[in-house]
Amino acid sequence: MFEKTFHFCPVGLAHVSVDGSFIRVNKRLCDFLGYTENELKKLTFQELTAPDYLAEDLDYLESLLKGKIDNYSLEKRYIRRDGQQVWAKLTVSLVRDKSNNPDYFISVVEDIDDKKRIQSELFQIDALFSKIVSAFSDRTFIWVATPDFSKMQYVNDGYENIFGRNEYELYCNPMRFLDYVHEDDKARVLKVFNRRPLQNWDIQYRIIDAKGEVKYLHDRGSLIFDDRENESRILGTADDITREKVQQQALMSAVTKLEHLSKTDSLTGLANRREIFSQLSDEIARMDRGQQTSTLVYIDLNKFKEINDKYGHKVGDKALVAFSQSMSSLLRESDRFGRIGGDEFVVLLYGTTSKEAEAFFERAVHNEFQVRVDENEVVPIEFSVGWVEWQEDITTVQEWLDRADEEMYEKKHCQLTEATIDKAV
Repeated sequence: MFEKTFHFCPVGLAHVSVDGSFIRVNKRLCDFLGYTENELKKLTFQELTAPDYLAEDLDYLESLLKGKIDNYSLEKRYIRRDGQQVWAKLTVSLVRDKSNNPDYFISVVEDIDDKKRIQSELFQIDALFSKIVSAFSDRTFIWVATPDFSKMQYVNDGYENIFGRNEYELYCNPMRFLDYVHEDDKARVLKVFNRRPLQNWDIQYRIIDAKGEVKYLHDRGSLIFDDRENESRILGTADDITREKVQQQALMSAVTKLEHLSKTDSLTGLANRREIFSQLSDEIARMDRGQQTSTLVYIDLNKFKEINDKYGHKVGDKALVAFSQSMSSLLRESDRFGRIGGDEFVVLLYGTTSKEAEAFFERAVHNEFQVRVDENEVVPIEFSVGWVEWQEDITTVQEWLDRADEEMYEKKHCQLTEATIDKAV
């Protein structure tokens, strides 16, 4: 029975003489080292031990022979017949004869090569993971905690880099980082982290760092499960996206400004030709649905060329701005006002009839429309107007504008004729 146990044991077994030569070996040891039984018996364990581990093995054997220890175990590398080095766990005990003199060693050789290889790979992966985590520490806060948040198990340097605070406080209180969430975001963030059972999350929020500065975080978290599908860890990563947010806000601001500029006359700040046409088109569509009518007014400044010729274009520009501001002050928020080119303007009097438009301009002429040339001289700004109340037969903005333009020129011609007659008289 003992013979069979020796030969068919699932680990390598050997009886080794005091000088290191093999006396008996089992099949498992032969297979592990790649030698036949007869070949092994012609070798010593010293010849089969990798050089880096021989000294340690011999030191243990010396202590065993001197009776300082009863047995020993160590992990070492053996050299196989093909030259490959393999890992094994060696356990050695000493058998003594009837006179208590060393007789032979019993060696148990367990194949741990796969285990060691896996450990080495895991170590390399762990080292690689540490390098990756370290590389992201400038802008990413990574942490691992127990499922109930009772214990923080890992925190990278990202916490100190982003929050400006020592990671030790998280080991004392894993939820401490939530104390620094911006007050306007806190309720929303606490709702995520206080949920039970906790679920995976993906949120953005602001924090206040140790310097009092506001930072934006993109926080994501996942639950990690063991082989029995039980929650074993919580992994959280929070990226500092402050720079991206600032750039995004700057871009949005730039887009808003560009959009405004594309719709605005650069001199007066009124709607430009394209924008006022768009607004009038929307107004026609509204009235086509049977809603309250509006009146379109065409305005042309009189003697504007004379102002430019006499005082220069700078004063001419001031006149355009002054007129725009004075007219804007008389209009309602629902009205629309735009410059369509040169000294020509358009006003949409929302929900206003032709008679109401006439009354409006009778009042408007009593307001001051003027431009200051210098401290001593103020020049009046005169203008002609023509208006047309929208009718169903008007289908386009240009048609409506043309009719108002015609009305304006007719009234302007009449004013000039009356002025000529009065002058002659």
